Amino acid sequence: MGVFCHMWVLEGFGPSDFDSVSISTQHASARTHCPSRIPACSIIFTYSYSVNLQRARYLVAIADHLNFTRAAAELHVAQSALSQQIKVLERELGVVLFDRRGPRISLTDPGIVAVREAKFLLESADRAVERIRASALGSEGELRIAHTRSWAGGAVALAVNQFRARYPKVAITEHRGYTTRNTALAADGAVDIAVVRPPLDQSKLTVRIVDRERLLLAVPSGHPLAALDVVELAQLADEPVVFWPRANGPGMYDAIVEMFWPTRAPNVVRREADDEQVLHAVAAGVGVAPMPAGRAATYRVPGVHMCEIDGPAMYLTVGLAFRADNPNLALRLFLEVVDQIVDHH
Repeated sequence: MGVFCHMWVLEGFGPSDFDSVSISTQHASARTHCPSRIPACSIIFTYSYSVNLQRARYLVAIADHLNFTRAAAELHVAQSALSQQIKVLERELGVVLFDRRGPRISLTDPGIVAVREAKFLLESADRAVERIRASALGSEGELRIAHTRSWAGGAVALAVNQFRARYPKVAITEHRGYTTRNTALAADGAVDIAVVRPPLDQSKLTVRIVDRERLLLAVPSGHPLAALDVVELAQLADEPVVFWPRANGPGMYDAIVEMFWPTRAPNVVRREADDEQVLHAVAAGVGVAPMPAGRAATYRVPGVHMCEIDGPAMYLTVGLAFRADNPNLALRLFLEVVDQIVDHH
């Protein structure tokens, strides 16, 4: 009588792992396949190898680069170890995956199929992990985010949209404020994560740089500088300046001043509560103002002309600040989404 046994093919196991197999009699489902009059059953497993995820990643990386050295560098493994794993995979599959003749390797026909299947395997595994994690969150998950008024459009906003799509049951609570307030909320645990403008003076928080934004100069449309596409820093020496209070974000404020006025203090003639009000003051002819490109695009105040600055491009960084000891699973999942976006930009 033939005996048919269904078994899981476990990741990383090969035929040698099943040379000696015994089934305990406490497993009723296994025992009932063997007639009681036969004292011992000889069980034959038909083995089907399942490529483990690590080797699948190795295979895809080599296929992407068609170079073992570059693939090993990307994977942070020794080239010899990578080559050995691919040889093991070829031996277990019984095919040659790469044509190693000549100065450049290439995929064989079986290799092309293997890479396609490996990518499918990795994508399926990622989706499975997401589903498992999402089920753990259930309907009780919450992610509290503190952000500035101008966060719409950029890596962070994209991450929030993707996170909502992946984990629709997680409630996202938003708090809006300046970097100083957002930093304090994150440090006190009132929010899970804060969108900030580094550098920060806050030892309780971990800061991850996720984006950067170009700085422009906002000038009144009728100002002589508005006729120029590019403004030199020396031309700003005596210009009246509209700025927001340094207390809103000391690190960002100091960084802007150092870039625009490296040798002297700016001639600040008015302070407004935020960038939108700053732009309205510029439109009224009060003065000029440094302005992140994203905010200029968001507000689009009539009567304001945006100028490029001569020399190396000026940028402000965008960071995410959070407590490393925060146990919220939703925070960890959100940071994974952010990392994926940053890695692809």
